[in-house]
Amino acid sequence: MGITLESAMKIGGLKECRILTGKEGLSKTIDNVTIMEVPDITRWLKGKELLITSFFAKHEPFEQRRFIQQLSAVNTSALAIKPYHFLGEIPAFILEEAEKYGLPIIEIPEKISYLDILSPVMSAIFNDKALLQDDMEQANKILREVSINGGKVTDFIKALEFLTRSVVTIESWLPFIKLPNPHFEIMPIMEEETRELELIKHPIRLKRQRNGKEVSCIVAPILLDGVMYGYVTSWGYQTENLQLYLSILEQASVFLSLEFLRLKVKHDVEQQYKNDFIQELLFNNAMNFQDIIEKGKKYQFDNEKLYTCILLKTGNKEVDATKISRVDYIIRQKWPDAIIGNIRDYVCVIFPVNDNEWKDQCNVLCNYLDAYVERRFVANMGIGQTHTGITGLRKSFIQAEHALKLGSYLITPVTIAFYDDLGVYRLLGELIGSKELTDFFNKTVDRLIKYDESHHLKLMETLKAYFKHNENLKETSRSLYIHVNTLKYRIQKIASITGYSLHDTDGKMMLYLGLKINELSI
Repeated sequence: MGITLESAMKIGGLKECRILTGKEGLSKTIDNVTIMEVPDITRWLKGKELLITSFFAKHEPFEQRRFIQQLSAVNTSALAIKPYHFLGEIPAFILEEAEKYGLPIIEIPEKISYLDILSPVMSAIFNDKALLQDDMEQANKILREVSINGGKVTDFIKALEFLTRSVVTIESWLPFIKLPNPHFEIMPIMEEETRELELIKHPIRLKRQRNGKEVSCIVAPILLDGVMYGYVTSWGYQTENLQLYLSILEQASVFLSLEFLRLKVKHDVEQQYKNDFIQELLFNNAMNFQDIIEKGKKYQFDNEKLYTCILLKTGNKEVDATKISRVDYIIRQKWPDAIIGNIRDYVCVIFPVNDNEWKDQCNVLCNYLDAYVERRFVANMGIGQTHTGITGLRKSFIQAEHALKLGSYLITPVTIAFYDDLGVYRLLGELIGSKELTDFFNKTVDRLIKYDESHHLKLMETLKAYFKHNENLKETSRSLYIHVNTLKYRIQKIASITGYSLHDTDGKMMLYLGLKINELSI
């Protein structure tokens, strides 16, 4: 396990030495001390050594430069040079090369012998290994006791702060993990740092923002099935205890992963109960209404209250339990009486209606989810009419499903489809896929579409503009940038092609319905 270079510089003969370059490597670990006075020493190095030399075996500059490169490649912690017998002084190119590879170079004064360094440092390494082992056994025992006795996340924080003698925070995006708010402002770790932690699965040293200042800290991932759901941070650790802190946080992340898993399983079970309740509320005709009402009290369902049913299709084909819990958390922050679950392939929201502006609230909800769950989370949303009581809510579900499907059938799909606003589409939607609807379409506007393909007379565009401007010839011609007489000619042409006149009530109705059918992607 070793000691850090910074700690070693305070021991024995190293106290009289000075670091010439590579001071950023003070946190490197030293597991061993080796003296080199033979040419091929690098083949015997294992890494994390403090190497002591006079460069007796390396005479030429190119050998010395290559030697620095080799030491870096085998992960040598530092190179201590006693220059006075052979080098006179340490050449600048050695320092430059060492700086390039981040290898600390230590200058040994003439009065300091190799043994003045070797014995005290090796003794400290041996003692630290024994101390570290004792500390880790004690830390593991404390964390295990917290876990076995059903300790909460706050209990783990207290234990870790005692063990590391530093401030500890735990962060997670799982909404069902109740975490204490830190008494200082911290910024979440960066996305690339999250990916790194998820990849290496071990604690790492980072610099994080705390109250607007960068602070050195250790961050350990909290993983469930290889996926990171949070992280634990020890703020302002002591460099000489770095290895101990890394080991303690690694142990803590294992115990916290078990605690997160326990909370996730509990939440998933509760969410399944909620899904079952929504199923019974919307579909179970065999169950007594009073039993459903009684069961719904757990979820603040009030049979006398006004609700609408909202169904969501997300950008992802599947919505897992974790995403549902996120949606539930986000919605209930703003609408605490809402009931959220997963029904069929939908996210289902039993949405309480408290005023006449409920449609605006539904639009807010859509934007809210896109902002706080993930970008463009809502692909489509179908919303039924408002109703009270179980029977009414079941009607609202059917209407919401109808609106959701019709909204996606339109040539220009709508993200939010209110059943109230679908108008004639509500009737046409019942006939989608039927022979009757196809025949009706073929006998009306389909003839105009085919005629436009070969004659480019823009009859379909004319028909749409005519109805859009409430059959006003002057406004219609102005919108199409044509003369009124040209418009009259096109209206006559529409009648001759389809057999339905826009001067006849029945004819207008047939052509208007044909246009609406065309707007459905059938």
